[in-house]
Amino acid sequence: MPAKPSYARRLKPAIETLQDSSAPLVGRHDLEELLGVSKTVAWRILRHCQAKKGPGGALLFERLQLIARLQELAAEGGVIAREVARRERVDEQLLAMRSYLHSRQTKVVRDELAPALVSTRFQNLPANITFTPQSLRMQFYGTEDFLAAVGAIVYALQNDYSAISAFIEKG
Repeated sequence: MPAKPSYARRLKPAIETLQDSSAPLVGRHDLEELLGVSKTVAWRILRHCQAKKGPGGALLFERLQLIARLQELAAEGGVIAREVARRERVDEQLLAMRSYLHSRQTKVVRDELAPALVSTRFQNLPANITFTPQSLRMQFYGTEDFLAAVGAIVYALQNDYSAISAFIEKG
């Protein structure tokens, strides 16, 4: 058995498929397809479940007995439960990263305007941004204009935080 079984999450669907099947015996090839594993891993699973040798030395298992053994294997916890939990955590992290990566791919301004946006300072905020010690007002006309205005504010804060802080504190 592998240290981290790749088939751990496929055990329950495989058991359901076997329960719906009418075949009396299950062999290595059947298990390969059910669990999406290699010949060697399928053979190891059958050996672990104590399959009997069939014609030509092939490992075969009675379907109902295999279902019971796979259910025991799934219920045992241990390595399989840890692997299922690990893969669920990885899935959650990938979903979280998906939104982050999507936001990283959103263009705030067209490429030719990017250098000006990145170098925005407090003294040269765009005309559609009004900044007083007590308020910040933005006017925009569409999503592209909105993103450019917000980007200008963010970069001005990053590039000129001390000047902005002093301006607010004086007011």
